[in-house]
Amino acid sequence: MRAEPSSLHIAVLALEGCVASSVTGPLDVFAMANLLSRQQGGAEPFRAELVTSRPGAPLSFHGLQLSSARMAAPEDRFDVVLVPAMVGHLASDVDERATVDWLARQHARGAKVAAVCAGTFLLARSGLLDGREATTHWGLARAFEARFPRVTLKPELLLIDHGDVLTAGGITAYLDLCLHLVAKLASPELAALCAKMFLVEPGRRFQAPYAVHAAPRDHGDAAVLRAQDWLEAHQCGPVTLAEAARAANLGERTLLRRFRKATGDTPLDYVQRLRVESARRLLETTPRTVEDISQAVGYADPTSFRRRFKARTGLTPDAYRRRFALR
Repeated sequence: MRAEPSSLHIAVLALEGCVASSVTGPLDVFAMANLLSRQQGGAEPFRAELVTSRPGAPLSFHGLQLSSARMAAPEDRFDVVLVPAMVGHLASDVDERATVDWLARQHARGAKVAAVCAGTFLLARSGLLDGREATTHWGLARAFEARFPRVTLKPELLLIDHGDVLTAGGITAYLDLCLHLVAKLASPELAALCAKMFLVEPGRRFQAPYAVHAAPRDHGDAAVLRAQDWLEAHQCGPVTLAEAARAANLGERTLLRRFRKATGDTPLDYVQRLRVESARRLLETTPRTVEDISQAVGYADPTSFRRRFKARTGLTPDAYRRRFALR
């Protein structure tokens, strides 16, 4: 594949434990952008390659050896560096100084640095996200917030662009990120054509519709666990803080403080999450009306249910069913 002298030089970083599709996928997107640009009589806007910041051929998390990755040279200067998603090696890679320092150096040399999913942890470790908003996979939000309190995490968002640093949500958000870069660095028209070729819905903004509420139960607070069990058993009926406190054998203020510390929610917010999660399953798997589902999960007022559902998922119940129904 020929590259024009003015092509933007993009490094897709290969890491031990990375998700292979979040490495090979971006290479495919930028190659497709080049192909489509050529077909329209234009130059190739991108020169993308697979690089590694340390010696050796990394293994993806399912064992694919990324032997085509070259070791980045000290004099390399990239226009864009993409950090992939990772599975299973998060702790070791986040603290891997060679990679973190390399990212910081590339940024200092003028590169835009972008990360997908758990790759955001590496950017945070480098300090590039301090005082900024960022996103990551919704399932990693609690771990990220605990480790990087100086970063304002927005896990409901799919993509955040600060110009020089970009972060994207879950694993396949590499598609949204790369199409965003094609639009930004080449043209919106080329990005739209790429989206059509890959059958990707352009312009997605939120990952909240995909998030599954997984309440933490490994916090070690037995009283909070008792409250969680009671709330889960009574989520479809009237629930009060006083009743939850009695189930936990705690005072109301004590339960409120300990529950928030253990789960990140108040007991009543926790119930709202449980109800919305139940409603999501019913919307996905049954033909029941929204009004019927509203009653079934504990909302007497369908209007209130619709409002709370959209606040949690970013979609109305009807829109959610159209997108995620399994029937």
